Amino acid sequence: MGSVLPARRTRNVDAPALLETFLVCAVVSFLGIRAFLALTGYPQIGGNGLHVAHLLWGGLLMLVALGMLLLFLDRWAQWTAAVVAGLGFGTFIDEIGKFLTADNNYFFRPAVALIYVVFVAVFLVGRAVVGRRRLSPRERLANALDLLAAHVDRPIQDDDRARILALLQHAPDARLAGDIRRYVEGLPPAPDRWASLEALPSRLTRAYARLAGREWFDRALLAGVVAYAVAALIGVGTVLLATRGPGQTATVARIGDAGATLVGAILVLRAIPALAVSRAAAYRWLLRGLLVWILVAQVFVFYTSQLAGLGGLAVDLAAYASLRFALAREDAREGRS
Repeated sequence: MGSVLPARRTRNVDAPALLETFLVCAVVSFLGIRAFLALTGYPQIGGNGLHVAHLLWGGLLMLVALGMLLLFLDRWAQWTAAVVAGLGFGTFIDEIGKFLTADNNYFFRPAVALIYVVFVAVFLVGRAVVGRRRLSPRERLANALDLLAAHVDRPIQDDDRARILALLQHAPDARLAGDIRRYVEGLPPAPDRWASLEALPSRLTRAYARLAGREWFDRALLAGVVAYAVAALIGVGTVLLATRGPGQTATVARIGDAGATLVGAILVLRAIPALAVSRAAAYRWLLRGLLVWILVAQVFVFYTSQLAGLGGLAVDLAAYASLRFALAREDAREGRS
């Protein structure tokens, strides 16, 4: 059996984006179900002693996604399966409270925090498996062939053609890569239906470059960092003061929330001296602080307040996405990528 299996699995070049799509759809499904049930008074499907739990619908969606992966080779199947599986997983895990309590309590208080921990764990494990190591020449060739599967004897869009040709660079078999390259270059062009959407990153890059070139940009960034950290520290102080009143005790969740928020704020403030070195260095410290808030502090927030912590999470995620984009632009400007 060992001689049949490859020594190292071939990674998918789209794996990070597929994983993110899966998780986003899972979160959307989970939150959508919670919102719908709250608005409709938590109805039940069934009668005469039967109850069709939405966990079953989640299992059905995941089955459909698995079937698509088993039946089709095209990349569109992977992307569609990521969406369908994410919707199914969010629907499935929403009922975790029922299966952790003796009385099938859907409103089990730690349920939302546990679901959040599962989402974070899936993301971290997925990123660890994919890794940050670049694809090997063999993996690049395999991904090029996989991308080509959808375009055999068919027109090809310019961006797909460019991706395949880029993956064929440094291929382990130069003759095979040359044959594939000539075949791909000979395929007729197909109209690009997503041209306007794909141009969005370029427009955002130009907008960031214009802003980053202004004299006030660094001062504004510094002021934003300080304001963000101070707001977090005020929140910690408010939590700690709330536990000092008569009959009030500091719970483990509140202490954990305060501690994680404090650590995140310290990392965020560390970006201030780093800004004197480079913006990229400052961005990295900001991202570290945000990750502590997103991956650690938010777990305690969801435990104590259920879905009331979604507003803070949305702000942190928006800031994280913006910083990742800005860091990529700064790395490119400084010649690191």
